Amino acid sequence: MSGMEMAAFAALSGAAQIQGARSQAKGLAAQATQTRIQARSEALKYKQQGVAALDNILATQAAIVARASAGGIDPFSGSAKALQTYAQGRGADEYFLSREGGMITTAMGEAQAREYIRQGRAGIQAATIGAIANIGTAYYMQSTLGSAPTATG
Repeated sequence: MSGMEMAAFAALSGAAQIQGARSQAKGLAAQATQTRIQARSEALKYKQQGVAALDNILATQAAIVARASAGGIDPFSGSAKALQTYAQGRGADEYFLSREGGMITTAMGEAQAREYIRQGRAGIQAATIGAIANIGTAYYMQSTLGSAPTATG
């Protein structure tokens, strides 16, 4: 194999390495997008739980007021008020817990997506460096080979 052929082969091989890394990076980018979508979907579930907790607070307070009023008790003082305060506290805990769960899920999904993107970029960078190194090696080998012996007569 001549030096020129060696350099051409190294260049083609390097181009193939870079193209392969780009294809892999596209796959990782698609995976990052899918991860973000999944995280958002999970975050929406947490939001739905939070809304359900708020709805439950309202329903519980309405039931307390209705039962206290039906029994001839002031629903906004005494035991009825204590029950409402307790229901609000428990419901608020559930609401904020679901909200935190949504934020954590979103943050984790985003971090994972960024890692996929970083891996894709690192792969392209490594392939580019490898291609340059291969071309440099081929050039060096070509320069050290020397020429064919000449006939002296």
